Parts: sequence; C-alpha cells; structure tokens
Amino acid sequence: MSDDERATTTRWAPGARLAPAALAGIPLALGGGTLGFVGSLAFDAALVIGAAIDARRLAARAPHAERHHDARLVLGARNRVVIRLHNASEHAIRVTVRDDLPEGWHADPDELVAEIPAHARRELAYDVVPPARGVARFGDLHVRIEGGLGLGAAIASIAASEETRVYPNVLGTRRRELAMRLSRVAAPGMRSVRVLGGGGEFEQLREYVHGDPFRDLDWKSTAKRHRPITRVLQQERSQQVLLAIDAGRMMASRAGDGATKLDHAIHAALLLAYVALRQGDRVGLVVFSDDVRAFVPPGRGAAQYRRLLEAVFAVQAELTHVDVRRLVDFVRARVPKRALVVVFSDLLDESHAMPLATHAAVLRRKHLPICVTMRDPVAEELASAPAAREHDAYVRAAAADLVAERAAVKAHLRRAGIGVVEAPPGELAVAAVGRYLELKSRSAL
Repeated sequence: MSDDERATTTRWAPGARLAPAALAGIPLALGGGTLGFVGSLAFDAALVIGAAIDARRLAARAPHAERHHDARLVLGARNRVVIRLHNASEHAIRVTVRDDLPEGWHADPDELVAEIPAHARRELAYDVVPPARGVARFGDLHVRIEGGLGLGAAIASIAASEETRVYPNVLGTRRRELAMRLSRVAAPGMRSVRVLGGGGEFEQLREYVHGDPFRDLDWKSTAKRHRPITRVLQQERSQQVLLAIDAGRMMASRAGDGATKLDHAIHAALLLAYVALRQGDRVGLVVFSDDVRAFVPPGRGAAQYRRLLEAVFAVQAELTHVDVRRLVDFVRARVPKRALVVVFSDLLDESHAMPLATHAAVLRRKHLPICVTMRDPVAEELASAPAAREHDAYVRAAAADLVAERAAVKAHLRRAGIGVVEAPPGELAVAAVGRYLELKSRSAL
C-alpha cells in the first residue's frame, strides 16, 4: 500500500520531560504562600500550553510508515519484519515505533527507536516467532514523535492492517537428516532408470526370445515380418502416495512441546510429500474428520507441493468424531489407481481405531494402507515410574492401562493388515519418511 493510501490519525501525548518540569513547581507552591501557589499554577499552565503547541507542531511532522515481510511466514522460526519510515518534513525527528501484532505474538525488540533527518528514509526491523499456523492479522503502526524540548509528543496511528499467512516449518530442521536417511535407504531400483517388462508404456519391438510371455507378442508386427515379434514395455516408475490427515477431536490435544497432534501430523505429512515428490511419485492429500474437508488429487512436481501446502496450512482440528467409512468410500471413488495410503491419526483407544481396522479390508483390495501415530513418552515414563505414595500408584496404574490399550490397538491394526508407524511427536516425520523409503526400496508399492 502506498503512503498516500494510508490513513493516519494523530493524538497528543505528554513528553518525557513534562512531568519532571511540572514537579519542579511544587516547592514554589508549598513555600510561597498564596502568591507561590498562584505562581505554581501559572507555571504548570504554561507547561501544558507549551506541550500542546509542541505536540501540534510535531503532528505535522509525522512520517510515512510501511510494514514489509515475506509473503509466507514460518511457524516456530524467527521471521524478519521491516518498518520503512520516510520523514517528508523540513525538520529532523526522533521516533519510537510500535506495531500492532497478531494475538499471541511478540516482537523482538518490542519498540524501534530512530532519529530521522529531514527528507530522509530509515529502515527499522524486528523479529517475530509465530506461535501457530494459519491466517494472522497485523494491526496499525503507532509512531511516537518526540519534540526537542520534550514537553509534548504526537502519536501517529498509521493504518496498516493486513492479513498474513503462517506455514509449517517443514524443511528447515529435518532436511539434512532426511537427506542422510534417503541416501542410506534408497535402493538402486528407486533411481531414474528404465526397467523393462511388468506392464506400462510401450518401449520397443524386438524378435521373440524363448520365455517371453505370449501376451507380449505384437501380432501385427509378427504377421508383417513373418516371425514372432515381442512388444517390450517400459515399467511405470511412478507410484502414488495419498496422505490422509485426521483432523478430528483427538488431534486437537497437545503434545509435550506445546504443539497439537495435528501440527505434528501436518509437519510429517508435508515432509513425506516432499521426499516422495523428489522420488518422482505422485502425491495427493485428503483431510478428514466427520467428513472429507479437503482433497488434492495426486500430482507431481514443485507446483504439487505448493498445492499440498496451501491445502493444510490453516487446517485446525474440529471437535467432532472421525468417520473412517466416509474416508474409505471417498478414497475408493476418487483414487482408483493403487496407492500407498498413509493415515495420520491418533490411536488413543479401541473405539477410535476399530473403524479403521474394520474398513481396512475394503481399502486393501486395491491400496496399501499404513497408519502413522504418535507415541506418548509421558505415559510410558509414568507407567514405569516408582510409586512412593498412594497417589503415584494410581497415576502409574492409569498410565500402564493407557500404554497397554495402545499396544492392543496397534496389534489389532496389524492383524487387519494395516502397517503401523509409531514415534514420539518430534520424531514422527523422520519415522514416516523412513517407512515410505523402506516400502519403496522393497517395491512394496
């Protein structure tokens, strides 16, 4: 937004030296009798009038101000915000700038101070660490202009309200670790080489060799050349990966680091998408709770990754149950080709996981389903902690029951043919990528 388009309102404020100057007249009022009291009042009145005149004069010198930052801010990382100031007046000014931040945000530093010569420009900056994904809104910029005498000041509120988007911090912390894991796990068959046979696109014709399947004979060429000719096919290299993210009520609870389980699931899903796209696979995404909330059909390339990111950056958990049947029906209808279906969900109890196991048989007719879920390190620690008091014994028993129930749920899912990947929240992304690479190297997809 240009300087001329920004609405600015100003108000008077006492300067830093007004109160000390006013207090200086107190001895005169106390020790000078009636005359001294009247003189003190006159002195204070003169100070107030001088401050008001000072503030009015300063208001005319309010600088133009604009806020600038990246179009995409990153969750949990330091993001730089730049305030550009332009003093168009004939006088030098001293300013203090405060920004109206989105709720729950904090600036470092929270105030920016500068002296700007006449007709000069300055750039000031502060850092913010967004605490949550999604859409956030900045408010106005507030610029305090101090006078030379320090009796009065003007505060200019410059309209600068705007929405910004905060995206998951996907590649910053895990990229190097994933690259190392990728180099260790990736098999030669995963590289960009041609593999003949097994179905796929037409590659070439050649003379029949003993052992070639009869279905691969090219009868038209055989008749034309009067000898058996085999059609050689290039095996299709690209597989499909569908990321299914549970956004129901169980995913709203927070993990040990303060982030929600949904935050960790989205982070892991996006990292898996990044690696799978780099492997040349087609990646799609579905967000579900009691119904399907978002769907990105499988696709390839950097543009597909951006589509996936846009689909999930603002998703929040809903306090609703999860309808796995709707998810399965949707996947069967919209993803007809075989895919690795990675379900990111929380297996807190059997009532939550049983529907997934029940419908797995239907999904497994065409797809390869696995479930990625979070371990609860706190519960595991409490389940094995010593019980010095009666209260500790109750806590340990409850934690042990929770751990045992989760183990039973995982066993039930595995019996139903669903692979289970379990890791602490902070390690979920690497665990999910590791399982994908393992399946890929075994040609299990």
